[in-house]
Amino acid sequence: MENMDKQELLESLRQEGEKAGIVPVKNLFNEDQRIAEVKRLGILDLDLSRERRYNSMTQVATYLTDCPQSVINILGSDVQQCKVGFGLQPEEFDMMKEIPREISICQFSLAKPGQPLIIENILEDDRTRNFKNMPFDLGFSFYASLPLMSSRGFSLGTLCVFDINPKNLTHQQVDGLRLISDQIVHMLEKESDSSKTSVPEEKNLEEPGLMKGQYYSETSILFADFVGFTSMVENSDPGELLETLNTFFSGFDRIISKHNVRKVKTVGDCYMCVGGIPSQQKTHAREVCAAAVDMLKFVDGTNIQYEVLGKPRWEVRIGIHSGPLIAGTTGNIFDIWGDSVNIASRMESSGESGKIHISEKTKDYLEGSASLVPRGEIELKNKGTWSTYFLEELK
Repeated sequence: MENMDKQELLESLRQEGEKAGIVPVKNLFNEDQRIAEVKRLGILDLDLSRERRYNSMTQVATYLTDCPQSVINILGSDVQQCKVGFGLQPEEFDMMKEIPREISICQFSLAKPGQPLIIENILEDDRTRNFKNMPFDLGFSFYASLPLMSSRGFSLGTLCVFDINPKNLTHQQVDGLRLISDQIVHMLEKESDSSKTSVPEEKNLEEPGLMKGQYYSETSILFADFVGFTSMVENSDPGELLETLNTFFSGFDRIISKHNVRKVKTVGDCYMCVGGIPSQQKTHAREVCAAAVDMLKFVDGTNIQYEVLGKPRWEVRIGIHSGPLIAGTTGNIFDIWGDSVNIASRMESSGESGKIHISEKTKDYLEGSASLVPRGEIELKNKGTWSTYFLEELK
């Protein structure tokens, strides 16, 4: 009977949300796999409300952001469960303990997996302006959340902060929330392993080509590509072309090794590397950018020698973006996957010869330690409008 009352309440809230004009997120990518991950870890069955470690995490989140309230929410297929809350009155926590996912703000984080969700003014944002029409109001105007991304790269829920006043967060505050969310997921996964309550997985025989991946919440990715390579292929001796590529790529290998950056692969005339794996060091963007600066110097130096020998110049174009990704192996080959990788590739292809084209996200991680030239807003193919910069030097 008690369970029936709970279901009736949830259905009533769904109907109120529909009448209020709240539009739920739909057609989410990989939603079935995400729900399977939540079930695998058994998180919806965990009672964390009295767990000091998790309560401490939400308390730190409020100190970091200067917001009075913080919660840890888990997103199921049709409900959102509030597992821990700091700064909430008992009746507020009870109200948020389990609600339909369709009327939660956290649901919108699922539209862009792995990315922060920051709503400066709930009353003005198109996604949330109709929340004021609901029969209850907790009085929040500002909302920010970092996704709780499992080691397999699926969103389990969010670490959220709230404020009664509209505001924004600095890059350092958002990155601090990311570090806390990473620790929460680490604890949740350990909790699942030790409790043995997770849904058993099917046992599959290990296959040579099986992909093994690990989620990393922040990295910096570099793509370097030689301009006019197709023309060179048509007009150069294949053996000499291959020897020149090897000269440049071997030089790039030495450079990234010096800067603690990991090579991913080369594809034709494109060179790809990544910083922040596996240590997730805070300096990943600076290290990748330092490698990029040295790459340009190496190419310039090599071109001086080529000009003396009467050989054609080689011009390189570099693009860098920072963000989350999946890194792992297919067979014995290391590779990286994710939207951040695609954006880094777009940064390179939309850049200019002899320049290092970086995204605003990478700029934020440099924290003022670089000389940059704003490029303004540009259109990245299939990614919308972005503010980007050319990196001139590091300070």
